[in-house]
Amino acid sequence: MIFGKKYKITSQKKAELEKELHKLETSGRDEIADRLDFIRQQPADEDDYPFVDVLDDKEYLEKRILEIKDILSNSQIIEDESKHDKVEVGSKVKVGFEGFEDEYLIVSSVEADPLSKKISDESPVGQALVGAKVGDTVDVQIGHVQKKFRVLKIT
Repeated sequence: MIFGKKYKITSQKKAELEKELHKLETSGRDEIADRLDFIRQQPADEDDYPFVDVLDDKEYLEKRILEIKDILSNSQIIEDESKHDKVEVGSKVKVGFEGFEDEYLIVSSVEADPLSKKISDESPVGQALVGAKVGDTVDVQIGHVQKKFRVLKIT
């Protein structure tokens, strides 16, 4: 989490974050308060570990609330344009590499999910592809391996 960073997110992601924020600020905080009340009612000679665990959970919840608020207040909604002439956040790009073809959706780091083929514009592959046009070949350094990706299609 980098406060003040500018985020490019889809309207769908914005709605998901707003829903998560509402849940954390309401039922999430209520649950923590209920757990603290329960622990306070226990005899004093009981172990303090449950209390520490609840305080850790409260700290995590409050950090997540701050993170979501920061993302929402510093985000720009990506407009869904049907035609992209170069790769940018929001582009679906088909690439060819080493005899294979694959398709990725370029998203911000907030929405990245490599298993769903949503790659961040801050990842090595995403950084290399952003700004590329159909027909361009980009070099990507992934660890100790260098790969070439050819942009086949942008939507």
